This record gives sequence, structure tokens and C-alpha cells, in this order.
Amino acid sequence: MKRWLPIIALAAFLVVFSGCGTTESARKSSTSPIGEQDHKVALSQFEKTFNPSDYDDGIEVVQKQHAFEQQRATGEHQQDSVVVESELTQGYRIQIFATGSIDDANAMRQTAVQRLPEDSVYVVFDPPVYKVRVGDFLTRVEANQRLGVISALGFADAWVVGDKITIRKSVRVQPSGNIRKQ
Repeated sequence: MKRWLPIIALAAFLVVFSGCGTTESARKSSTSPIGEQDHKVALSQFEKTFNPSDYDDGIEVVQKQHAFEQQRATGEHQQDSVVVESELTQGYRIQIFATGSIDDANAMRQTAVQRLPEDSVYVVFDPPVYKVRVGDFLTRVEANQRLGVISALGFADAWVVGDKITIRKSVRVQPSGNIRKQ
């Protein structure tokens, strides 16, 4: 019996560990379609590059752009059209609130929209914090001037921060196809 014990132990060892050790290529081929490259990207990479203000265009702007594109495609635009173009650039915003809860951030955004109807209001996610920011200012001087008004309207903890801002320009398109910036 003692003579068979090492052989049985070796056989059991080989059986157990030969089934547990799959190769990376076998795992990839069983989970991904043929020819697809396996790209693993951490969720934090997507969170760093996600900017909610990129999706903040008003529905009217999108509808006007869509109507303009349809007119251009069919060649039917016989009168001047106005299109709003957006451009991202470095500038300043006023941060009025920061929280870890998306619900609290959206509630504060609604409050800010009601109190500051003339300003754009954004929710920016900088993991793990949601920040509510107001305005699109090219210079810090402009932002500081508006900061006094915003503080007086009940946002006492507001401050100016550097951020990517959206500059919107109206562009008039004439029937001849000429574009004239306003």
C-alpha cells in the first residue's frame, strides 16, 4: 500500500492542476468573437473623459440643426438660415455645489436654472464628485464679476474654477451657400 501512495498522489496532483490551468488564449477565444481584439479599459478611463456638458445642447438647437441639414440635403433652402455652432475652449465657470450624489447634483442644477435663467448650468462628474457649475466665461475677470451676483442670489459658497467652456456662435447661411458669422 505504501508503494502505491506516491503514485496515487502524483496522479491526483496532475489531474487537479491540469484542469485548472487554462491559457489566456483559450479564455479569449471562448468569450470573444473570432477576429475581435480584446481591449480591456478600466471604467475610470471612461469616467475621466466623460463630460456631461457635451450632451447639454438644448432640444431646439438640435432640431434647428436637423432641419437645416435636411434643407441642405434636398436643396430647398431658399431663404437665409441661422445655425448655432458650438466650440469648446479653455475658460472659466463658477462652481456652486459639489456632492457625491447625482440626485443632489441634479436637484441643485434645477434650483440654479430657476434662479439663474440667463446662465448655462452644467453638472460635471469628476470621480467621485458631481459638481454643479454655472456659465461660460472666457476670462477670469468676467467670471469674478458674475460671481458677486451669483453669491447674492443664495450661492454663498460659489467660486471661480478653470474649465472647458462652450462658446456658441450664430451662423447665417444664405441661399447661395455662403456662410456669414454674426
